[in-house]
Amino acid sequence: MDAKSFRRLRGELGSLTGPQLKALTSALRSLDARMQAIGAIERRREGDAICPYCQHNKTSRWGSARTGVQRMRCALCHRTFSSSTGTAVARIHSPAGVHQVIADMFSDHPRSCRRLGLALGFDKMTIWRWRQKIIRAIGGSGASDLGGVVEADEKFFRESRKGSREWVRHQRDPIHDPKPDRMRWVDYKRTRTHMPAGISKYQIPVLTMADRAGSRRADVLPDHSAPPLVAVLAQRLRPDAVLRSDRDPAYDLFARQNGMPHYRIDAKKGPFVIDRAFHIQTINSLHDRFERFMAPFRGPATKNLAGYAAWFIARSVRAEHDRVENAWDGLMAA
Repeated sequence: MDAKSFRRLRGELGSLTGPQLKALTSALRSLDARMQAIGAIERRREGDAICPYCQHNKTSRWGSARTGVQRMRCALCHRTFSSSTGTAVARIHSPAGVHQVIADMFSDHPRSCRRLGLALGFDKMTIWRWRQKIIRAIGGSGASDLGGVVEADEKFFRESRKGSREWVRHQRDPIHDPKPDRMRWVDYKRTRTHMPAGISKYQIPVLTMADRAGSRRADVLPDHSAPPLVAVLAQRLRPDAVLRSDRDPAYDLFARQNGMPHYRIDAKKGPFVIDRAFHIQTINSLHDRFERFMAPFRGPATKNLAGYAAWFIARSVRAEHDRVENAWDGLMAA
């Protein structure tokens, strides 16, 4: 658009009605998301792109894909490709939609897949699949090693087999498909059956760690036994760290094996602060935010719990702009 046409367009904005202005705002927001998504994809290509099929470095521009991304053509194998070829967004027809989903995931109040789908004009399952791609891309978010004064504790989530067909298969063929080891959680309430009490195998532990420098980490453990907890602590904590935890003997075992200073705090009886410096209030606050973050998802499947934990940590340790950029970097990693 030339300058004269743009001035005419800007001058006519004052004559728009309320619904027209709302529709224009929505269109501009979608266009901005499209341009940001294309920019994030194109940043992967610097100068002349290398052919992903034959690794030849002599390529030329060859129009653009229907998503708006620049298409390239190899001079050797004559195949066309773009910056998204071989990435998690290669077959997604709406990069702008993905960008809006990423922005929503790292906003103050992420919406459910259903509500976000209605707002963006996509099916809820499309939003869910995109969200799973993004969660896998940011997997492993958080500090790989924590030092100084480190607080550690476990947060337990009820096991979820959401999406499982085990009961359906059992009812269809009881001989070849054995009865699952527990009822669905909703059936405990319907039949007024007592749920497993305390910490059982149906409570999935997530080991969370935080140090005073602001580093955070959350790792899903296979069970509540000491060996996996000790293994993760050995992998994540620096040798010069000072460990603070509750009275779980597994932490004491790790500290003795590694000669690490350890302050054990009884979260029920106290004292809650030792030497006016050592407490576990930081990790307790992190657990409170973690629980509130997970509440709207109504218990995601346990197989996806590690991804949701990484999503929560990514929201906790980065600014919103950096979170979006990091998610795109993960999606564009071949």
